[in-house]
Amino acid sequence: MTDTEAAAQALLARAVALAGCRTDDLVAEVAMPGSHKGGVGQRIERALGLAPRFDDVDDPESGVEVKTLPVKMTDSGAVVQQVTWVTSATPERLIDETWATSRVRKKLHHVLFVPVVVDDAGIATVGTSFLWTPDAQEEALLRADWEDLSDLVARGLGFAITSRRGKALHLRPKGRDAQHVRTTRTLDEADVVMRPQGFYLRREFTQGLLERHLRW
Repeated sequence: MTDTEAAAQALLARAVALAGCRTDDLVAEVAMPGSHKGGVGQRIERALGLAPRFDDVDDPESGVEVKTLPVKMTDSGAVVQQVTWVTSATPERLIDETWATSRVRKKLHHVLFVPVVVDDAGIATVGTSFLWTPDAQEEALLRADWEDLSDLVARGLGFAITSRRGKALHLRPKGRDAQHVRTTRTLDEADVVMRPQGFYLRREFTQGLLERHLRW
């Protein structure tokens, strides 16, 4: 086992040890500038001994990115409740990226998913975490979505992309409200004003991962 693999297994062990803990009982949340994760995600990261990062993965030692999965238990099993944030989608970045060098691929190369079960009373409890690395079919699907979406964003056409585009990965606005806009440079060097956007994993995609990798 390599040092990176050992670090990933150690991170997984720390995450599995949190199973059954209420998120309100985890370490107190503190301000984390630059973090795109919500309060629960921040608490879990801190409980795992990790610091917030933007361009790098959450745990550089293992190369693992941490993603929380809010789920609800139903008669048919655990159901993912939200899309999963991956990283921002800006023309300036995407102009110079290929799939091999993209932040999306880096963030999704090795992921620790931490299910968080929310009951009817709104109480959130940490579930059993699992590690995921895309297989060849999953990576091909993600790559196809990324290449399609990133090409449009780089050309300043991100505003025209609906959330229905993309089978595993899709694009959504990432901002406080409709008035939150910024000026950005596109592939043809034109300046356009647009809302911040981000790449997200579809709920259907993460639902499939949850069902294949997790035993409740």
